[in-house]
Amino acid sequence: MLRSSASEHQKNNGEIMAHVCWRGFARVRVSIAGVLPVAVFALLGLAGTEHSQAEQIKFVETKDLRVLYYDPSESFLVPSLTQNLLAALDAQRRLFGYEPAEKLSVLLQDFADVSNASAQVMPHNRLFVSVAPQFDPYEYVSAGIPYASLSSHESTHIATLDKANSHDARYRRWFRGKVDVDSSHPESLLAYYLTTPRNTSPRWYPEGSAVFTETWMMGGLGRAQGGYDEMVFRSMVREGARFYDPLGLVSKGTEVDFRSGANAYLYGTRFMNYLAYTYDPVYLLNWWRRDDAGRRNYADDFARVFGKSIPEAWSEWIQWERGFQDKNLKSVSEHPITSTKDVTQEVLGAVSRTFLSPDEKSLYAAVKYPGQVSSLVSISRETGAVTRLHEIRVPFGLRVTSLAYDPVAGSLFFTENNETYRNLEVFDLKTRKARTLLVGARIGDISFNAADRSLWGVRFNNGLAMLVRIPFPYKDWKAVKVFKLGDRPFDVDVSPDGALLSVSVARAGKSLAQPIVEVHVLRTEELAKGVFEDFKLFTMEGAVPEGFVFSKDGRYLYGSSYFTGVSNIYRYELETEKLDAVTNTDIGFFTPRPVDDAHLIVLRYTVKGFVPTLIDVSPTEDMSAVTFLGEQVSARHPQVHDWKQAPAASIPFESAVIRRGIYRPMKELHLESMLPVVQGYKQAVGLGIASRFSDPMGFDSINVEASYSPDSQLSAKERAHVAVDFHHGQWTVGAKWNGADFYDLFGPTKRSREGYSGYVSYDRPIVFDPPETLDFVAKVAYFGGLDRLPGFQNVTSPSSTLSTVDIGFEGSNLRASPGAVDSEAGHSWSLVAHSYGAAGEIIPSVQFQYNVGLPLPLDHSSLWLRTGAVVSEGHLTSPLSNTYLGGFGNNYVDNAMNGGAQRYRSLTSLPGFDIDALSGRRLVKTTLEWSLPPVRFESLGSPGFYINWARPEIFASFLSANPDDRLARQTAGDLGVQMDFNLQIMHRLSMLLSIGAAKGFGGGGLGKTEFMLSLQVL
Repeated sequence: MLRSSASEHQKNNGEIMAHVCWRGFARVRVSIAGVLPVAVFALLGLAGTEHSQAEQIKFVETKDLRVLYYDPSESFLVPSLTQNLLAALDAQRRLFGYEPAEKLSVLLQDFADVSNASAQVMPHNRLFVSVAPQFDPYEYVSAGIPYASLSSHESTHIATLDKANSHDARYRRWFRGKVDVDSSHPESLLAYYLTTPRNTSPRWYPEGSAVFTETWMMGGLGRAQGGYDEMVFRSMVREGARFYDPLGLVSKGTEVDFRSGANAYLYGTRFMNYLAYTYDPVYLLNWWRRDDAGRRNYADDFARVFGKSIPEAWSEWIQWERGFQDKNLKSVSEHPITSTKDVTQEVLGAVSRTFLSPDEKSLYAAVKYPGQVSSLVSISRETGAVTRLHEIRVPFGLRVTSLAYDPVAGSLFFTENNETYRNLEVFDLKTRKARTLLVGARIGDISFNAADRSLWGVRFNNGLAMLVRIPFPYKDWKAVKVFKLGDRPFDVDVSPDGALLSVSVARAGKSLAQPIVEVHVLRTEELAKGVFEDFKLFTMEGAVPEGFVFSKDGRYLYGSSYFTGVSNIYRYELETEKLDAVTNTDIGFFTPRPVDDAHLIVLRYTVKGFVPTLIDVSPTEDMSAVTFLGEQVSARHPQVHDWKQAPAASIPFESAVIRRGIYRPMKELHLESMLPVVQGYKQAVGLGIASRFSDPMGFDSINVEASYSPDSQLSAKERAHVAVDFHHGQWTVGAKWNGADFYDLFGPTKRSREGYSGYVSYDRPIVFDPPETLDFVAKVAYFGGLDRLPGFQNVTSPSSTLSTVDIGFEGSNLRASPGAVDSEAGHSWSLVAHSYGAAGEIIPSVQFQYNVGLPLPLDHSSLWLRTGAVVSEGHLTSPLSNTYLGGFGNNYVDNAMNGGAQRYRSLTSLPGFDIDALSGRRLVKTTLEWSLPPVRFESLGSPGFYINWARPEIFASFLSANPDDRLARQTAGDLGVQMDFNLQIMHRLSMLLSIGAAKGFGGGGLGKTEFMLSLQVL
């Protein structure tokens, strides 16, 4: 996986630092009543806690790598990962002629129960590795040697995107490094393109090249030869689905499809496979390499190498693909195809395991599809109606959640927060209520034992997996078997009588391309005693057995496998140890649920998602295999086998290490880049330089900006502008002299201020259980030489010197459905105490905000109620005692980091009134907002610059100011509309063009009609 945009990797680093701090606390949820004691504890232990956390992060360093890890919990993982990465980088040298100009910094992180990695080449080469064991259903990602496929995939990203030719190297010298996109300085966009041009390609380009290269570096094991990819395109041809063109793929195909971002991998890999087969893999290498002969733009370079444009070649691929899959479909149809009877006609998208109700009239499952938040559902087998039962917070992938069922108690057990530390939840079908059983238990693949009401599952911790038992009433768990590094258990199921348990285990084989996946059948009585001894064991000769579950009488296990290249259902008889195919399908069947001896409910793959369908059980040997495109590439161009990377064991570890110790970000700070910038100050224009210093991992940074405004209208002391800020962990320290801002050049909102200032801020996560978060925030600032109040540009400061203190809490629990453009459900809140200090006087105030959203039956539509209140002391006539409101607050060109495009949501915004026109010592503001469904565009622009959606919003606000003062009491309101257009530039950088209008009412006759036009940059 690749992360390349500034916003993405800033978010990634922010989450990491939140985890680093949060890791110092117990992994428990904190109730609102318990927030204050925890905050006090955090403040009392700040210095010691942060120091101890820094002490935990250690590193080992080789000539090419710097691997960071938590010691001692992750130290045993370091040799394997280091060896695999060194082997992969050696292969990249051979394939791409890539010689890194800097070390690749790698962070091992055990912050999630999903295996993942993200690579960055801007501003430094970085790799973030989630150490959870890797396995994905439906062979979406192949199970191989730990870290081998990850290393080959991510190192390909680094090699193809970081490799610089002589032109790129020259710009890197000019700018003193690779320039990352900085939202404060849009000028950085040009330098970003000049220093790393291939980082500005659509996602299908780096992902397709990485998957293709990974497959052959792994000796042929990977998605370029995967059954899932073949199934996707075979289904598209069978159903007559329209293929996305290159623009449609990036503008719509990765957003509205139930596969979402996975389409970038699917289309990219398939296109690369086609090119390799039709031309030669050498052509791909010539295109991917950044050599002096190459063109800066990826599309221009494609034309140079292949002699035609990407749209031409893409069109030829689609035509070829249809013919290729037609042959496969005819081959499968040579034998009778298993008939199906769909349980529902509704589109479900991704679907979990299914379970039948005791009367067999309902089917229970969890579903995830674009437009609606993921949910537990009940599907009527009589009518096909789908009834939503309960929302699932943070679903994951194609399995949505881990699901188990107690038919006697009427309980559905499921997991939430599946992309962080999983919680175990239970939903009561009778009361329609859910409750949490275990918080952050990290247990999935759950199965219910009807004999003793226990649950069995798989737990992750520090890169290892373990089989666990959770006895009734589910208050704790017990480890039964801890698997060695690289072994991945999955698909746990317990027989109806509770005597047997089946679990599949993937582990490394004798070579990179030959992993072993076995199904173990064990006695639960022996397991409870810690004895892991097979009662039965079977495998499928190199194919992956998936989703195996017991029949109702316990005689059989039913599951699926791409044994012939098509995923069919197989039956294993425990007594005879005989394995039979029981279906012959042309696309793919998965996740069987036995109905009776003669019928199964399976998930049938379709272009729009998985469909529960009823099939007959009929053992057969009449099955035909399909042809894989990857096999054809290998047969026609056997040189791809030379791409294979060396086994990790052949790379020495200890002798490769040149340095090790504690990672101290402050000691690793160095110049990252320098950039000429333009800034606005009042009505003047300033020219200057922005420099950034950071450590290789991006934990700490220093930003320095200096500019000069040669404007005779300014006094001499106001012409120089300097700003410095230093970020260290959760602390930020900054200072300004006549602070300037680029966006002050465009529009009515001004952030530049005369004088000098300094501040210290702190942000400590107390609850970090995404999507639920709670932060303690504090900031102390001092201002001198002021003419205007820091937060209110049109209010004269009563004193030239001023101090402010802010202390409070910010919490959120916001959710969205696949394909959403904004949060669609949940709530957020903040409670902040603020005080001004001026001329010996202290004026305190308290501000509270609460937002709550309700999803509507319309896809991607929600209703929001946003409320806020301020209570301040001091005299009504003092500017420091009042909060000021008015205006949309957007500039014509604006920084999205300054409040987003929907600035009307801010407590101090009130469209339909001038900026700061209204005020109150005490006030209450309420906004009702309807976010309408976005309109998607597929072909509006070009791949490098396009509009992919437009979303309207309607809002109405009401303000009551000074309600406790009869003479100063004032009310105001507005009614407005805003339309946001999402622009994508340089393929993956988002901007919002917003158009709005609002009519203000009341406010002592100050209301007016206000129009707004704003381009939110980066």
